[in-house]
Amino acid sequence: MKFRTWMFEWLVVFSVLATVTIATGNKPVEWLGTFAVLFTFGHAAITNRLAERQAMMPVPEVDCYHWSDRYFILKEILWLAYFLLYKSYAALIGVAIFLLYPFWRRLYRRWRPLDRNKNQN
Repeated sequence: MKFRTWMFEWLVVFSVLATVTIATGNKPVEWLGTFAVLFTFGHAAITNRLAERQAMMPVPEVDCYHWSDRYFILKEILWLAYFLLYKSYAALIGVAIFLLYPFWRRLYRRWRPLDRNKNQN
């Protein structure tokens, strides 16, 4: 199996979250948060790729795809406030990762533009 970009992203995110979880007490509840953030990241990464494909279409099949990034950023700002109040450190790092992710994907796509005819991630 070819090592794909999404696999690299997932490993980086897990490594960062696990490091923070261990460094902040290694509590079971923090591991629960770590895995919740990790799987939410996986979902967000897929959503981002789907939105990238919609943006390439002459007439998008899902005309509200452009709202995906807006909702993504707004929800992360609200989660930031919530996790700050509860001092959930792994989740706070997750918010930072999520807020940076759209910028990373834009940079990545400048380096590796999508080709309509290829299956790219």
